Amino acid sequence: MDALPRLIARLNTGKLAFIAFLAGALSVLAMAPFFLWPILFVTFPALIWTLDAVCFREGEAEEPLVTFRGRLRSAAIIGWAFGFGFFLASIYWIGYAFYVDAERYAALMPLAVASLPAGLALFYAASTTLAAAMWRPGYARIAAFAFAFFCADAARGYLLTGFPWNLFGEALAANTPHMQLAAYIGIYGLTLAALFIFAAPAALIAAPQARYSRLWSPIVLSVAALAGSYAFGVARIPETVGLADGVRVRIVQPNIPQREKMNPANRQWIFDRVLNLTKSGTGGDDVSAFTHVIWPETSVPFHFGFNRDIYNPQARDILAAVIPPHTTFILGAERAEGLITVEGRYTFNTVYNSLFVLGEGAQISTIYDKIHLVPFGEYVPFRGIMATLGLHAFSHRLSGFESGEEQPPLIRTPKAPGFLPLICYEIIFPGRVANLRERPGWLVNVTNDAWFGDSTGPYQHLHQVRIRAVEEGLPVMRSANTGISAVIDPFGRVLAQLGLGETGVI
Repeated sequence: MDALPRLIARLNTGKLAFIAFLAGALSVLAMAPFFLWPILFVTFPALIWTLDAVCFREGEAEEPLVTFRGRLRSAAIIGWAFGFGFFLASIYWIGYAFYVDAERYAALMPLAVASLPAGLALFYAASTTLAAAMWRPGYARIAAFAFAFFCADAARGYLLTGFPWNLFGEALAANTPHMQLAAYIGIYGLTLAALFIFAAPAALIAAPQARYSRLWSPIVLSVAALAGSYAFGVARIPETVGLADGVRVRIVQPNIPQREKMNPANRQWIFDRVLNLTKSGTGGDDVSAFTHVIWPETSVPFHFGFNRDIYNPQARDILAAVIPPHTTFILGAERAEGLITVEGRYTFNTVYNSLFVLGEGAQISTIYDKIHLVPFGEYVPFRGIMATLGLHAFSHRLSGFESGEEQPPLIRTPKAPGFLPLICYEIIFPGRVANLRERPGWLVNVTNDAWFGDSTGPYQHLHQVRIRAVEEGLPVMRSANTGISAVIDPFGRVLAQLGLGETGVI
């Protein structure tokens, strides 16, 4: 039992960092779509043992460190290596986006795929530095690890616009029963619990210099916590959920490859595919049988809105003929704001990634402009400086989109409770409903995960949507261009879905 930490204790900082890198990369197996969460019972203790090696070092190692500053420096290197391995394996799929416009961006792919994980890894470098400053023998070091990593995950969820992707609480919420605690403690509470639970085996053994007895109580408490959480979740989930009378929704997934979406020559057939799926679906029911029809993010392959009106008269006429009386259309599309000159020319000053709600006659009742834009995908930080370096947003608009100025509105439609719109990436952020004056009855998430191909990214995104449904206690209707449209109940159960790469309707 003691052989592994004794071996680790003899290694220098570079070799310890390599072990931490492997532990970080393997930790991703705990996330969607694999959900091999027991791997964290190995990777978290391995990371703690590497920190033991530098925090309890007494001189017999290859690289003796006796100063407090030296301890912190080595701990920071180890934490960064763990984070780099974790994020490289977590978000490698951003590389797919560089091949959508390969002529312009493919050469930058290796740099980008490495640089974003390298930057995010700084959060874990800070966390291991903080943990090393508090490192003490026994279970205290596990508490220091859990507290420090919780602070890091919370910080990356909020700082620099936030990126709460693959929080460790998502591993604890790998199955529906364990997911239920999110309704009471949220994803960050689950993250803190996961850090304590999966680090517990480190209480059994430590570096030889630590000189303390094995502690079995953390293991017992962790097993009890997992069993109790599962039992609570099973008891909380009802066999069925109530239905809103008279509400019938059609969700459209057109499944257009991103490279095809960005080709202007394809606009007509893309629009035709979405319309044909809308009108007849795959089961034969006419669109008039539905109270709500939901199209995905940027489903209309051209500028759809100008100021508060539909920009393209032909599109307006087509939609007016398609939308029955008493049916509400919800769709994602681009909207521009600007001026019309006396000669009838349009000037686009700003462009938004928006969600439109249309009624009979294709009349716009509500518009929501996306607030939380994807860095480098939809906007470029320090746009002027980056443009001089040749870096632009990945969307077909090189200058990117503007952020909406208002919080998501509670959107009211006939025949259904009000809903909260969340475009793509916005649904990974917790707490959006808490900011509303009135509670919605459901969430609508429109997205386009075609950017990330057949990778783990779309599955990770869907898992976060399920957790959000449990957190908010609300059902989610999710329409994706592809990857993955779904109907999710308030307990995180997927009642219906269209898989990645499928064309059809729910």
